[in-house]
Amino acid sequence: MLSSRSKSNPGGSRSNDGPGRDSHKSGESTETGSNHHASDGELLTDQASRPIVRAPVQVGLLTVLVIGIAVVAYFALFSSRPGTTGALPFELRTGAVAPDFELADVKTGEPVKLSALRGRPVWINFWATWCPPCRAEMPLIQEKYTEYRDRGLAVVGIDMREDPAEVRAFTNANSFEWTFVVDSDGQVTNRYFMSGIPMHVFIDADGVIQAVYVGDLQASAMDQFLARIIN
Repeated sequence: MLSSRSKSNPGGSRSNDGPGRDSHKSGESTETGSNHHASDGELLTDQASRPIVRAPVQVGLLTVLVIGIAVVAYFALFSSRPGTTGALPFELRTGAVAPDFELADVKTGEPVKLSALRGRPVWINFWATWCPPCRAEMPLIQEKYTEYRDRGLAVVGIDMREDPAEVRAFTNANSFEWTFVVDSDGQVTNRYFMSGIPMHVFIDADGVIQAVYVGDLQASAMDQFLARIIN
């Protein structure tokens, strides 16, 4: 699956906080009061050989902590969004009516309105020509469309903001026969909470979502999801 899926540079600081002050006298040296000079990140020891951790290490640990909190917050936020579990079926929206949309067919220019397909099972596939897993599964989608279209199946491929002419050329060159539209402004994508492609939405004849899947599908999984929407 493709998604869209902070850097920090903790600057070192130089400080001398070891025990003892300068106590050098002419011709005399003392271990207890010796000055310690450290470059950034250097480990100093006092007379008891106790490590003195310098500021850069402390800042580094703080940075790691902040990044860790950010990562946890990221997954806590996006794991609660519909469809964000890559390559796993997402069922929280099962039973909801699919959001309606109207987009132009890239081959005919005619409007394609989801609600106008009521009475037929609908398979929506969010994809793009630049998405390798999307392209890889499209021959299988063609096979399933050929197998089930006599039973009323409608397949709508929603491309992600590409040039309609480019999408038309790609689908014609590969002999893909289902309906293709382009979500040029991203409004349909936002309404379906799409977080990655390919993404599949399976809708029954009453317009109710029966399954959503983020990631590329194998033939057996396609059959399982289609069985939910085709009588």
